Parts: sequence; C-alpha cells; structure tokens
Amino acid sequence: MQSELVSVVLPIYNVEKYLEKCIETVVNQTYKNIEIILVDDGSPDNCPEICDRWAEKDNRIKVVHKQNAGLGMARNTGIENATGKYICFFDSDDFVAEDTVEKAYNCIKKNSAEIVCFGFSSVDSEGKLLRTFVPRTEKEVFSGNEVQEEFLPNLIYSPSGIGWNLNMSSCMAMFSMELIKKANWRFVSEREILSEDVYSLIDLYKDVNKVAVLNEAFYFYRENNASLSRVYRKDRYERVKHCYEECTKLCKRLKYNDDVIDRVSLSFLSNTIAAMKQVCAGDLRFGEKMKELKLIVDNSVLQKALKDTDLTADSKNRRILFFSMQKKFYILCYILCNLKN
Repeated sequence: MQSELVSVVLPIYNVEKYLEKCIETVVNQTYKNIEIILVDDGSPDNCPEICDRWAEKDNRIKVVHKQNAGLGMARNTGIENATGKYICFFDSDDFVAEDTVEKAYNCIKKNSAEIVCFGFSSVDSEGKLLRTFVPRTEKEVFSGNEVQEEFLPNLIYSPSGIGWNLNMSSCMAMFSMELIKKANWRFVSEREILSEDVYSLIDLYKDVNKVAVLNEAFYFYRENNASLSRVYRKDRYERVKHCYEECTKLCKRLKYNDDVIDRVSLSFLSNTIAAMKQVCAGDLRFGEKMKELKLIVDNSVLQKALKDTDLTADSKNRRILFFSMQKKFYILCYILCNLKN
C-alpha cells in the first residue's frame, strides 16, 4: 500500500556529471507515491536545464531555482516546499537503491517511528563499489530514553569495540514531517558550521521519541577525490575545532547526558587524527610537517578534549595515539599517523 506521499529533496549545485544518475534512481523508486523536489542552488553549469527537462518528463518533480546559499539552506528550501508525510534528503552527486523509499517507508510505518536510519556503500567517482556499511545495532527500535541514552551516542560516534556502522548523515534516513514541524527544525548552514548534518541532527534528536534501524545499505556515497588531496588546509582544521565547540555548547544547552558529549569529543578527536594524517601524507617538507603537527597537538581545545573524554572504549591503537598526543610526543605522533596512512 502506497497511499502516503513521501517527499524526496535533492539539493543541486555543480553536479552536472552525476545528476542524471541520481534523479534516475529516485524516479525509478519502487514506491511510486513520491514528490521529488529538485532545489537548484544557483548552479553555474547545466544542472538547471537538466532539472527542467526532468520536470517535463515526470509530473512528480518540482523544480525550485534559487540563489546560491549552500547545501543546508537548499535542504531547508526543500522542507518548505514539501507536502509529504515523510521526507528524505539525498545529495545529488550520490545515488540510491531503487527500493530505498519503499523499505524505509515500510519500516517507519511498521514501527510508528519518527526516523528510520539505514546503511550505505562508498563508491568511487565512477560508481564502483569500494566498501559497504550495514548497521549492526542490537535491536531494530529505540524509544523513549533509549534514543538519547543508547542510540544518539552511537550515531554520533561508535567506538571500534561497538561498531554500529551508523552514519550521522541526513542522507541515510527517512524523517517524519510531523516531527520536523513539531520541532520547528531546519538545517544550519555549512558556511556557519562545517558539519551541518551533525550539528543539525543533534538539535533534532532532542524531540525524537522513537527511531528505527534498517539493517541494510541503500545509499551510495561517492567519495570525493578532493578529500584525499595532498595539500593540507590549516583553515579547515580551525573549522573542525569551531564545529566541535558549537556542537558541545548545543549538547549542554539541550541538557544531553555525558555520554553524548563524550561521543562528540571522540568524533572531534577522530577528525583531528584525519587532519594529522593529511599533514603526514602532504607534500610539505619534514620540518614543515612537524611544525604543523605541533600546532595541532599543542592546541588547548584538543588537549582539553583529550583530558575530559573517556577514551577507554576506543581501539588500542587509537588510545596509544591519544596518549602520544596528550604527552606531546610529536615524533611518535608522526610515526603513528604515517602507519595509519
């Protein structure tokens, strides 16, 4: 039975190479009662024409052309134009399995949930499968206090010893529009806070009473080659720290428990390791690499996070690296980050 309308929002900017594939997988969903909202965020390429052409072919497609304001604001435009009972947000350079909406809808209905989360696969720029992450939660449904005490911490960061294989992304979920309206919820701009998904979802989960998990992978995420750049960008790490500080403030304002705050810190530490690995893999001279590593390791925000966070649930290798960072053993940090690379 497909009586209830599901809205699918695709924010679109400079993805001409991938847009056709993305729209095609949404149009061909086995669940047919959908509206597809293509939000052209002032894209400078041929994406606006591609959107209009698809709208002529399928009357379920709405196109909104707007001035560029970024991913978060484009998703908000999608929310404001959505009329479905449920809503999904997919990025337009990615694509989805054709039974995504049907299985997510059946799960959210069966469990009377407000959100259903599912797994994903990473693919390369040509769509070739790299790895798959299937959720491995202990149960299908989390309700009441379990949402904030069990589910949310592991959604933010799941230590290797737990390994739930969930991702803090709005792309790998279906949401109740009733929840979004009740919470008066919108995305923050990634131009304001780097990880807009993480910050925005932390804000939403204060109003979530029941979430379900589908132990299948439906979403195909294209890994961005730019993220593997050998050029280290110091300003990006500054934004990583700012995001961490803002997420921590939000958690405290919403009175989340210490476990949630710890997982935000662990996520920040993981992003710090990623930045350190990028320094080590970059094209800087050895002396410059050590200087950049020292700036990261010495940072007071990082040192406070290392001191205040419960690190015992993470892997042995990470705990050794964390200890090296705390003790400011710069050469050992360099060696360990190179081993990880």
